[in-house]
Amino acid sequence: MKKFLSFFIVLVIAVSFLAATSHIYTVAEAAPPAKNVILFIGDGMGYGHLTLGRIFKGNALTMDGFTYNGTVSTYPNDPAEKWVTDSAAAGTAIATGVKTYNAAISVDVNKKPVETILEIAQKKGKATGLVTTTRITHATPAVFAAHNADRNAENKIAVDILNHKVDVLLGGGKQHFIPKEQGGKREDDRNLITEAKKMGYTVVENKDEMLKVTEGKLLGFFKMSHLSYEMDRDPKREPSLADMTKKAIEILSKDKDGFFLMVEGGRIDHAAHTHDGAAVARDVLAFDEAVKIALDFAKDRKNTLVIVTADHETGGLSIGGYGQYNFKPEILKRQKNSIADVIASKLTPDNIKQVFSQYLGIEDLTIDEMILMLNAFKEKDKNPSAVANMCADIVSRRALLGWTSTAHTGTDVPIMAYGPYAEAFTGHIDNTDIFKLMMQAMGLDKNIKMGSLSGSLFLYPSHRIKLFWGKKESNEALTLHLHKGCVSDTDGQTYSLSNKNK
Repeated sequence: MKKFLSFFIVLVIAVSFLAATSHIYTVAEAAPPAKNVILFIGDGMGYGHLTLGRIFKGNALTMDGFTYNGTVSTYPNDPAEKWVTDSAAAGTAIATGVKTYNAAISVDVNKKPVETILEIAQKKGKATGLVTTTRITHATPAVFAAHNADRNAENKIAVDILNHKVDVLLGGGKQHFIPKEQGGKREDDRNLITEAKKMGYTVVENKDEMLKVTEGKLLGFFKMSHLSYEMDRDPKREPSLADMTKKAIEILSKDKDGFFLMVEGGRIDHAAHTHDGAAVARDVLAFDEAVKIALDFAKDRKNTLVIVTADHETGGLSIGGYGQYNFKPEILKRQKNSIADVIASKLTPDNIKQVFSQYLGIEDLTIDEMILMLNAFKEKDKNPSAVANMCADIVSRRALLGWTSTAHTGTDVPIMAYGPYAEAFTGHIDNTDIFKLMMQAMGLDKNIKMGSLSGSLFLYPSHRIKLFWGKKESNEALTLHLHKGCVSDTDGQTYSLSNKNK
């Protein structure tokens, strides 16, 4: 009778799984929760971006070494843009487990605030941090410590983030924290940096100042807007993403209750929007170096979960394009600076050949390419990005680096994990599941509720799951074990989730 019940219950689990409905599994005895969670988000980073970074490096990425990895769907809950998300909606899904409309900052489709993983971690006494290469008020960091119906309301978002009292905030965006008369964008005359100092924050504005801080609340603004692309960064003044990640971990890890840290490589997305392959590659590698900092920290302990993912893919990047079976990375490697932020501003109709030679390493600009560039200058009044776009297009075509869009795409993105509960981040999951799995990993929620499009049962090896038959808990409760897609009962009888008795 017991074995019959065991098989029947496993059959019910399998049927429910195959029907792709939502599931709730209560873990009776689980592994110890992760004390610390470090979440990396490569904004716009798809598989093509990872491949490009690997080719540039000429060796495996740190991200390639994760044992547990999978894919993530990114679509929003938007009536007009059903399949392609922006960073706000995707970030909200990751931070709260709730899908919403594009442009929403941790509010649902009814514009009601939704609690974030950072807020929940704070309530549990954990230290928290946000690190980014974009403005700290930009969509991805904002969704963890702010609530707003419109991602563009960055002055209001700045106030919200400050009021959340996040322990470590490092990135750009000073302009949204100071009034207009001081070069900022605030129209309410508030100086949030002065207010932050009164709240106990140490405020820093360059790398050396940041490195000197060893404890307490830290607020770092290293540029008025976004930080520089990695290939444009002044290493003496502006910290790298790895530098900021290391400092954040150093400070947050002093909290006895653990910490939650989100690290964003935000300019990967910006480079992909402008089809600047060299800038994409350099920022992917900078992101990978930051991942290594966190991974080294986690490997010295057994209590830290490191997750690496993306909010969406940008650009439809492909290695090879334009109908040719080839790719020429050496062309991209000769590029000295980013096109949009540096090279385009140096171009005039009279110096095109000189700038292409000096900054892009292109000595043989063709007549057709010259005509394209001159025409771009004629369009500049109507389209300020015309010159940068044409310059990037010429470089991409020479390198055979393909692009399908200047916007985001709806393709799946990677996810990988290391540490406690890392094995849960495998197979195909939805972006809302990342929040749920982080909650589970930190022991903040005993129930796992997976998204309806998830393709895997996320129960953990060696966890014991108690399933009860009717009300006869004392007599007929069965302890089942899940391992590699199979469930076994206490007698050692094993059943696969394909309903076949092994």
